[in-house]
Amino acid sequence: MTLLNRTNFDILTQLHDLLGAISYEAYCCPLNLLHGSSIGQHVRHTIEFYQCLCEQAPLGFIDYDARARDLRLETDAVFAQSAIDALLQQIAQIRENQALKLQSSLGEEVAVIPTTVARELVYMAEHAIHHFAIIKIALREQFPQVSLPLHFGVAYSTIKYQSQTATTA
Repeated sequence: MTLLNRTNFDILTQLHDLLGAISYEAYCCPLNLLHGSSIGQHVRHTIEFYQCLCEQAPLGFIDYDARARDLRLETDAVFAQSAIDALLQQIAQIRENQALKLQSSLGEEVAVIPTTVARELVYMAEHAIHHFAIIKIALREQFPQVSLPLHFGVAYSTIKYQSQTATTA
């Protein structure tokens, strides 16, 4: 398994583990801190981006706007875990060197941008970590009893920087 596969596998595993430890209330409750959205909505959004990549890449394109938006992902943590299980299998098989066309709605127009599966896997990791950081803030403020891994929601570059500065301090 390549570095990008392992990285995304690790990220999805962190999310899977969190879903096994979170209460229904913590998962589904609309939070003022998140302007009325729930942790489940952030999870759904993250999963659906991965699903887009895994389902559309074999077709030679990726369009994140064309997500299924399955609301069960934001209200049923067990269902979300099963979706992650499927993604873990798909991520392990994905062809990183495959060329893609990224379709993106920009206002009234659609831009078509050349990319690769590898580049999109980097984006997936960064996108997921961004949402994990939001989830982390919400859990720490509203549900502090939920235990999170030390680096949950922290960018790999930040972890590396903190590690380097700690050894030189």
